Amino acid sequence: MRVARRLPHRRRRSRFLSLLVAASLLLAALAAGAAQAETPAQRIARLRAQAAKVQATIDRMNDRIEVLVERYNANQEALERTVERGRQTKRQLAQARRQLADAQRVLDERMRSIYINGPVTGLEQLLEARTLNDAVVITRYQQSATESDTQAIASVKTSRAKLTGAAAALRAQQREQEGIRGQLAEQRHDIERKLAEQRRFLDRLDADVKQAVEQERQRQEELRRQALARKLAAERAAREKAAQEAAAQEAAAQQAAAQQEAQRSAPAPSGSSGASAAAEQAIAFARAQIGEPYMWGGTGPDAWDCSGLTMMAYRSAGIFLPRTSADQWTVGQHIHDMVDLEPGDLVFYASDLSDSSTIHHVGLYIGDGLMIEAPHTGEYVRTAAINRSDYFGGTRVTG
Repeated sequence: MRVARRLPHRRRRSRFLSLLVAASLLLAALAAGAAQAETPAQRIARLRAQAAKVQATIDRMNDRIEVLVERYNANQEALERTVERGRQTKRQLAQARRQLADAQRVLDERMRSIYINGPVTGLEQLLEARTLNDAVVITRYQQSATESDTQAIASVKTSRAKLTGAAAALRAQQREQEGIRGQLAEQRHDIERKLAEQRRFLDRLDADVKQAVEQERQRQEELRRQALARKLAAERAAREKAAQEAAAQEAAAQQAAAQQEAQRSAPAPSGSSGASAAAEQAIAFARAQIGEPYMWGGTGPDAWDCSGLTMMAYRSAGIFLPRTSADQWTVGQHIHDMVDLEPGDLVFYASDLSDSSTIHHVGLYIGDGLMIEAPHTGEYVRTAAINRSDYFGGTRVTG
């Protein structure tokens, strides 16, 4: 029986390394062939698909951060309110202390007088009376002294009660402020943590994908603008056609002069009226901020978040809006259809289109399907299409 010879260890290792090198060269050749086989159009499609996934992730991150920022803004406003109430309570506390001191002084003087002169007794003074008129005067004096003593004691009691109540209210307000400040610290931590997560995510992207993301964002923005322009044009055309048909039917039933008068007085299609003076001022203010950076919690003068920008834009026109986007939705007349929007209307975006409490973003409509907005961290105040999938509705500010 023949015994197979075993190859020396060095020869086996050499053969294994040769196979490894050959496999590596084959894989490299295949990869190079695949890269060469990818046409420019295929590369664009691949990068665009990657960019769409990345942009969707970024959008989700921005939405979550916006929700946190708006909650932070609401708490900041609540803190300012309770701080102002605290100032008022401190003033009331100081006044109560002064009133108590005054009342105590009056009571002390009365007690000192009784101690020195003795209490007023009716018998002693009536014995000194010489006439009936003297007796009447003395009786009235006694009644007055008794009432004065009673009022002095009551005034001290009332002042002490006011002082106790004001002190208790101030302590409660201070506890409330501490609680809100604790919530603000937690929310600030959450916002900064999510922003850090977003930065880490963006740092992992290579240059080609980053460029593709920006190109895709611009392409989608242009597509939204074009789609909205077509939609608005179609709705306006339909309304104009309906108005023309109604005018034609009316004209057929009237004389020529009445027809011309009816055409002149026919109502203009909804949304064709100009902006109010306040809306024009708000738009002018917002335009002046274009290019300034987004900063969460920002209300100017050089950095903004979404609701901070719209709030200060209308404040420049003398109209005071609430601080958060969800609260701003509640002010004014709601506009349901985009075609009915007018320059100066506020436009809102929400996580749940059936629930106004999920509103997390607001912009200022300027016409032609565009708004001025402070978008999110890393961006600047800009104009953008309002035609987004999370569009919730519009509000016409009145005031």
